[in-house]
Amino acid sequence: MTEVDALVAAVDTENQTVYGYGLAGAHFAGRERAAALAALDAHRARRDQLASMVTQHGATPPTAAPAYAPPFPVVDVPSARNLCAALEDACAGAAWDLVAASGPASQSRSLAVVWLTDSAVAAARWRGAAGSNPALPGQPG
Repeated sequence: MTEVDALVAAVDTENQTVYGYGLAGAHFAGRERAAALAALDAHRARRDQLASMVTQHGATPPTAAPAYAPPFPVVDVPSARNLCAALEDACAGAAWDLVAASGPASQSRSLAVVWLTDSAVAAARWRGAAGSNPALPGQPG
């Protein structure tokens, strides 16, 4: 996978994550709703940053689909929390791919390392104390 391929895939992952946080957020109230909205804004900003990087490399970033199918039914607060954790896991995976595809001192790798950390922490928060967090976020268990 090239750096540009990883950037394009990352934009697509962020498009799905933005959609997913909107879906999950509809099931939350109070602090969890505020956390989901903050995450939605952060992922929207990251998606835009990644899309700009794709353009800087002379490629065209993917546009968001009108809707995405969640990996499982999201019907209540517990399933919405699980969706948020799954979204962050997907972002961690995309960040790993970008780290692997980019050079040591590149802007892409710097962004990906921060993104991986942010996603791992967010996934752990969504899972809560009873969750089973992977030892290496973004990597197959």
